[in-house]
Amino acid sequence: MKKILNILLAFTLFIGTSCTYTFPEEEALTSGNANFTKVVAVGNSLTAGFMNGALYNDGQNNSYASIIATQMKEVGGGSFNQPDINAEFGDYGSSNGVYGRLHLVIPPGGSLSDAVPMPYVPGNAITAYSGDKSALNNFGVPGMRIVDAGVSGYGSLNPYFGRFESAANASVLGDAAAANGSFVIFWLGSNDVLGYAINGATGNTEGDGTNPGDMTQKSIFEAAYSGAITTLFANGQKGIVANIPNVQDIPYFTTVTWDAIVLDNPDQIAALNNGYAAYNSTLDALVDQGVNDPNQFPGFTQEEANSRKIVFANGANGIVILDETLTDLTVVDPSLVSMRMADSDDLITLVAGAVLPSGVGASSPLGDEYTLTHAEQETIADRIAEFNAAIAAQVSASNGNIALLDINQAFSEFTFEGAVINGAAMDATIYPPYGAFSLDGIHPNARGSAYVAGLFIEKINESFGSNIPGVNPNNYSGNELPVPQ
Repeated sequence: MKKILNILLAFTLFIGTSCTYTFPEEEALTSGNANFTKVVAVGNSLTAGFMNGALYNDGQNNSYASIIATQMKEVGGGSFNQPDINAEFGDYGSSNGVYGRLHLVIPPGGSLSDAVPMPYVPGNAITAYSGDKSALNNFGVPGMRIVDAGVSGYGSLNPYFGRFESAANASVLGDAAAANGSFVIFWLGSNDVLGYAINGATGNTEGDGTNPGDMTQKSIFEAAYSGAITTLFANGQKGIVANIPNVQDIPYFTTVTWDAIVLDNPDQIAALNNGYAAYNSTLDALVDQGVNDPNQFPGFTQEEANSRKIVFANGANGIVILDETLTDLTVVDPSLVSMRMADSDDLITLVAGAVLPSGVGASSPLGDEYTLTHAEQETIADRIAEFNAAIAAQVSASNGNIALLDINQAFSEFTFEGAVINGAAMDATIYPPYGAFSLDGIHPNARGSAYVAGLFIEKINESFGSNIPGVNPNNYSGNELPVPQ
């Protein structure tokens, strides 16, 4: 018995002396040197919670701004009121509200790999907000550019603002400033490039703000952005702004691949090649003609002729696209349009997937509005860099009151590397279960919005000494699995 007691005593001493572990103290939740009592968010569709091509309940409830505000309640944040849309499916864009948000549908007789995004029928028309407009915190407006934010009467031009504007002559900036937030979240400017990009760069590169399909001029953007910062931070508020991500990184431009013309029927391949035989031989003839008479086509070389030839083979083939940088040969023959087969430097828009099955892109060129050539991508990237430099300059002049989230860099890294959070993967696609973007290829889904919210929170904590709890994207839903039609 004495031996057993000695053993127990020795074991007790071992536990008490050899396995001592001091748990780390939990960091206290704090607002740091910022005041989150009333958060005001201003932005476009991303801030509003637009998802799957529409503004609807689930998307709005899971906007990145709403998620941030929810986390801020742990450090003294107040309520966060949004102009509730009260729509289960939203308005996909039709004038009569027949179509609702997108969902994945498997066509009759198809398999899982055949699933395509289709709108719900019926959808919900855009209706006026019936709540207290003076108590709103979220001023995210789908479709809004920086050049629109200060426009009086903008609600008459954009029904998404018209549904909750304070008055007929109101501006988004005016209403947001009147909310008198203690902390401002500001993410605007993407649409000053995005509208141009999603329309295949068919608009004006030096837009004056009148056409959403144009790219806003640098000087106009700078003036509008400066005015917005002055208005929203007029009372010395602290806040955070995000810059503009590279639009070419989003699934709208990466889902449909450049070599999407997949052929395996020898007769079909032969028919397509016969259809382009005369075009290909004419290119060679024009090169010879240019050699004999350089004044006719001084820039048309054999190298360009070869790059324009269209030849199909078994397997994956480049889509036939238009390219305005090619030499204009229509002066010789109107049928000699500036077309070529796409290569890996070209981007094809998501909506092109709906027209390719008809033979467009094979027997005839895909419309210019469906593509971004490498040259067009460079033009867009250069303008984004100019805009982001202007945003950074405004932040630098704020004396530390405004933090800058470099979401351009964050999105770029996410596109190439994805993310693994608490053992669950996410990537920059629309495909369940890992895709972080909704089916429109532009806006994040709820899980992606939570990831974005986490980026904002991390930067806010870093900049203002706060300790807002982080966000676990795995607590939010991704895209739904396909359903049979």
